[in-house]
Amino acid sequence: MVEHFITRKEDKLFNGQDEFRFVSINIPNLHINEDPLPNWHRIDPWEVEDALKTIHLMGGQVTRTYTFSIKGGIRPGESGKAHIYGPGQFDEDLFQDLDKVIELANKHNVRLIIPFIDYWDWFGGIKHFAALRGKSATEFWTDRELIEDFKQLLHYVINRKNSYTGVPYKEDKAIMAWETGNELDDCPDSWTAEITDYIGSLDKNHLIIDGKYGISEASLDNPNVDIVSNHYYVDRGHDIVGRVTADVELAKGKKPFIIGEFNHKDTQIVKEVLETGIEKGMAGALLWSLRYHSKDGGFYYHGEPSEPNNPCFNWPGFPSREVTGEREKLQFLRESAYRIRNSPIPEVDEPDAPILLPIESPEMIKWRGAAGAEKYILERAEQPEGPWEVISDNMLEDSIPYVPFKDTPPGECRYFYRIKALNQAGPSVPSNVEAVDNKVSSK
Repeated sequence: MVEHFITRKEDKLFNGQDEFRFVSINIPNLHINEDPLPNWHRIDPWEVEDALKTIHLMGGQVTRTYTFSIKGGIRPGESGKAHIYGPGQFDEDLFQDLDKVIELANKHNVRLIIPFIDYWDWFGGIKHFAALRGKSATEFWTDRELIEDFKQLLHYVINRKNSYTGVPYKEDKAIMAWETGNELDDCPDSWTAEITDYIGSLDKNHLIIDGKYGISEASLDNPNVDIVSNHYYVDRGHDIVGRVTADVELAKGKKPFIIGEFNHKDTQIVKEVLETGIEKGMAGALLWSLRYHSKDGGFYYHGEPSEPNNPCFNWPGFPSREVTGEREKLQFLRESAYRIRNSPIPEVDEPDAPILLPIESPEMIKWRGAAGAEKYILERAEQPEGPWEVISDNMLEDSIPYVPFKDTPPGECRYFYRIKALNQAGPSVPSNVEAVDNKVSSK
């Protein structure tokens, strides 16, 4: 369980008396799921727990959600379920889902960074928030009615009482920081000053991150801004390592600096970003982005896995994604997660048991994967207690879309199956046992 609020002193973060530094990964689907596109849907508690277990296995201590969704965005659309439907109109189901995320983050000792609003259109951004009043995106920053509407959202979220734990968000230690927004281009310093002052008036426990795209000198001087951040992609310039170095130096002695998002198709650049940030003194870094297991089998995925620039990862990485450098990037991320806190890298434990899903046909065997599993071992028997025969010792779950395993048992009778997860530490204990009647078709 989470013991302390994360605090700051000058340009450092602290967990109790200990300096707090982290390397981890964003999980944009943690509180509402956009994958597989275009199937926007609510999260499942088992999937959230898989995601948070994965953060732990990666050595991460922090993850960052995406923003609250707004009616009219690309994902929720005009008729889709969204966190925000209108001024003061919020979706209780989706906020209960966030309640569950926070409850499970406490359980797994993972800190959350929660940004309030997006600049972009994906989940609905400032344009869609302003449109709820029939106004334009440019008015979002200055229109008094829109600013008061945004403050109403802040008040609702920060003062919300978790429906599972009974703890108000503003008193929950699993929340590391509130972020004013995601990549808030063109955000005036006056807006940031007013909004961070309001957040601080509601919540004395949590840190505040300036969500402006890039570091503002005004935010370095703003007493209500605790952390400054930047995101690093090639559309903002190819010298990512140089930009990281400049930003760390700019914030040094004033505010903790974190890399809120970054990725690059070149694995070496990803490594150099982390090495540079750690050596120069950054407080933390978050790669973009993790997709977790699906309760229906396999992983969620975003985009095309054979695209070298696709910034979507499934832990622990798979040989089929070599073009994206998945395995090498993720393993270096884990090494960096321990290096930044001066901690030895622990041995990998064998995975938890997977869950074999009900089997309708031997040709359609599906399972819920185990966090950290590299492959799976499928066993078959003619009695529920065995003896067990290994059918495959190299089953993968990396196909996009997910492809169930196809078995062809020899006889027409009832068969029993179980499955084990496997990684470098060895196999898991066996899963539950599922039975299916095999019917051999006559020709």
